[in-house]
Amino acid sequence: MKKGKLKSLVASARKAAKKDIELSIISELNEVAEKLGQDSKKVKKKIAKGARKLAKQLSKALKIDKTAVKSEVAAGSVVTPELEEASVS
Repeated sequence: MKKGKLKSLVASARKAAKKDIELSIISELNEVAEKLGQDSKKVKKKIAKGARKLAKQLSKALKIDKTAVKSEVAAGSVVTPELEEASVS
């Protein structure tokens, strides 16, 4: 596999992980905010913005195993992990 192709696969895996982290943070924090009675649009917007920043930092520190990406591509399976659906509203 060419080095450029491997880099793009690792980048797409990291991007999918970032999105997954962001969605899980948003859903958990929105749930907590609703329990505390703070479920306004303004609070949800701040939660979404903070979750994006945190997910970006966490995904940068995330180490993607290149050999696993190679083996998944060779096997024909999907490289990106499944994402949970959550409303950002």
